[in-house]
Amino acid sequence: MDARTTAQRLARPMGSLGSRAMLDPVTAERCAEEGMPGNPLASYVQGRLGVMGDIDVDAAVNSLLFFDRDYAVGLWTEENALSKSESGTAYAAISAERGSHYLEGFDGAARLSALLERVADSADDTDAPLFTGWRDAPRPVDPAGRAYQMVIVARELRGDLHMAACRNLGADPLAMVLGGSGEGTARTHGYTDLDHERASAEMLAAAEDATDDLDARNYECLTDDERAELADLVDAAVAHAAER
Repeated sequence: MDARTTAQRLARPMGSLGSRAMLDPVTAERCAEEGMPGNPLASYVQGRLGVMGDIDVDAAVNSLLFFDRDYAVGLWTEENALSKSESGTAYAAISAERGSHYLEGFDGAARLSALLERVADSADDTDAPLFTGWRDAPRPVDPAGRAYQMVIVARELRGDLHMAACRNLGADPLAMVLGGSGEGTARTHGYTDLDHERASAEMLAAAEDATDDLDARNYECLTDDERAELADLVDAAVAHAAER
């Protein structure tokens, strides 16, 4: 399997599996127990972005391209008993803990994490601050938690590259959300004026193609056989997690 096909093949399954812990009510409960905001979306934003450290609000909002800016600012600045960097450390650990539950008993966990670690550790982190923060977060010792965290790392790598691709194309963030995910996601992201142009199918496809081009280089560190193996492992992990 070539590198670009691998990037295309992994985008959806790793995106869905990597976001599962972030959307898990147990994650929100654990975040609140640690002193993070009781608002699950605020703990998500402050924890997910907190791996970048005690960054300022502009740096945070820059990594939330598809959120309404004012809404994103409010989530980032919501009261929190922890610092942003402390929130990031706690959130990464909690996410790995949930991921360990999803992948408990998955035989391919160690190999999955080993392949993804090679991808992450050789990737170009230029203009990919959220990926960098997650890549540099402490990695769990247990195979299941480690594999899940590396799925998140790879997801954030593609996410940074997708934002870069959209910016390069001059895409309108709200139009991309409406055209791609629809009004429900737009509301969740804080948009209120939904009487807005939707991105065309051509623009959505162009953004994905550009992201695939950028993401493909990250898989060049693997052989064709290893890339095919990685794709199979990700599919198997998704299937295993679906039963948990």
